[in-house]
Amino acid sequence: MTPALNAGGVERTTLEIADAISRAGGLALVASAGGRLEPDLKAAGGELIKLPLATKNPITAIANAFALARVIRKRGVAIVHARSRAPAWSAWIAAKLTGAHFVTTFHGIYNARSAPKRFYNSIMARGEVVIANSEYTREHVVDQFRVRPERVIAIPRGADLAVFDPARFTPEEIAAQRAAWGLTENDPRCVVIVPARLTRWKGQMVMIEAAAEQQAPA
Repeated sequence: MTPALNAGGVERTTLEIADAISRAGGLALVASAGGRLEPDLKAAGGELIKLPLATKNPITAIANAFALARVIRKRGVAIVHARSRAPAWSAWIAAKLTGAHFVTTFHGIYNARSAPKRFYNSIMARGEVVIANSEYTREHVVDQFRVRPERVIAIPRGADLAVFDPARFTPEEIAAQRAAWGLTENDPRCVVIVPARLTRWKGQMVMIEAAAEQQAPA
């Protein structure tokens, strides 16, 4: 369960889990507002349940909860997995209404400068099992939300290097991609692929600064 399906670690992990569930013979339903990764979800064997889950409007969130409860009952859903705070509140209510298991994933550290914000964030610590994306996040969840340590497990995020294996692509495919990027056959420029969305804290600027230092005259 994720707000949208556009770009980011939350969305990519959602697709990976949908693929794993499908390969294991299970039913992978993804409740989301949708987005450009919808074809990828379909290719992974998942099915989109389109709902406005990015909303922070409490009335819409409650409506989403009842809609999710209907889906859970109709499709025999056993586990509801929330990956973001706004959808998690609707998911938690739906799980309570239906008796489905409720699991959450902390994909990062949330800012909380007020009591209302801390309460809003606390939904992510209410899972029967809470998955943290690193040991640092796990310690944060245990310390800040007073969750029993045995309920929180760390599954570090990473990139599937096989996806970037040059052996998976033909010379023609590589040439076509280089041409699409405006690179000539003997272009001396180096191409670096960073498997993350473009945002300052993902490290792309560090890579650019490192490249600049490498090229700087001694």
